[in-house]
This record gives sequence, C-alpha cells and structure tokens, in this order.
Amino acid sequence: MSTPLDDAINLVLAEEKHMSAVNDCFVYFAALAETRRRGAVSDIFQCLPSDLPTHCDDDGALRIHNVITEFIEKCPTHPNAASAFRILLHLRASDDSKSYLLAKLKFFYAQGDAHTVYQLCTVIEDLGMDVFRDESGAFISSRSYNEGEKNLGVARRFLERQNSDTDAAGNSRHAG
Repeated sequence: MSTPLDDAINLVLAEEKHMSAVNDCFVYFAALAETRRRGAVSDIFQCLPSDLPTHCDDDGALRIHNVITEFIEKCPTHPNAASAFRILLHLRASDDSKSYLLAKLKFFYAQGDAHTVYQLCTVIEDLGMDVFRDESGAFISSRSYNEGEKNLGVARRFLERQNSDTDAAGNSRHAG
C-alpha cells in the first residue's frame, strides 16, 4: 500500500514523461496546422511517428482549436502555451482569432510575460496588423524574444495604438 508521500513522489517522477507527451501533441498539432496552411504535408512530420495521419479536416481543426484555447485558458504558464498561438493562426478554425489574440496579448502583457508577448506579437503581425514599432513609430526590423523589455514596450505601444484607434472610431469604452 502506498503512502501519501509515495503518491506525491510518483506524481513528480511521472511529470517528465507527461510533459514530453504533451509536447509531442503540440508538435503534432503544429504539423497538422502547417499542413492546412500550406496545402501540402508539413516537414514537421519528419520528426513524428510515420503512422500519424497528416490530414486535418475542418472538424479536426476545430477540435484542435478548442482544446488549445481551453489549454491556454487553464494552463497559461505552461511552456507550450506561447507556441500554441501560431498553431491557432495556421489552423484557421475560427473567425474570431484576431479578437482572441488581442485579448491574450493584453493578458500576457499585464502579466509581464515577455516571451509569450513576443510570440503573440509575431502572430498578430502575421494577421496583417502593424505591431513592431519603436518609440518614434519606425518599424523594428530586428526582433528577438530574448529582449523582454523591448517586446513589452512593443506590446504597450501596439495596445495603446489599438485603444486610440478604437477611441477614434467612436467605440470608446468611455463613450455613451
């Protein structure tokens, strides 16, 4: 019969295997998402077992989208959360991805999570929004996720521009 201490120790020992399995799932999701985006089988599949299906229909994409967004909501500090936003972008399973990504940018910016903020900024820029600007408004051509303060500043300026654009459109949260 195991004791509570034995159970706690076994749980911690099992975590490495669990984390590895979850990471493998996210790599698979990324491969499926890239395949949908490109219209051809992703090179990522070279890193995965050969028996995995390489096609993802709309229903599958929506299922992956839903599990990833729920994962992000429940486990925002998990190491796979930051990379999950690109998967969501490539899946294109939701018409509401822009507002979702902007809401997550506000959340992770408020948390001071520079790594996730950087990931979100790159994904939002890939949506066609102008994100990477310096204090003078000039485009930042060289970006690095390691430059936390710079990325938080980029996010702050972008969110301020978003708020001022909303205010200028007459949709201010202070109006009415």
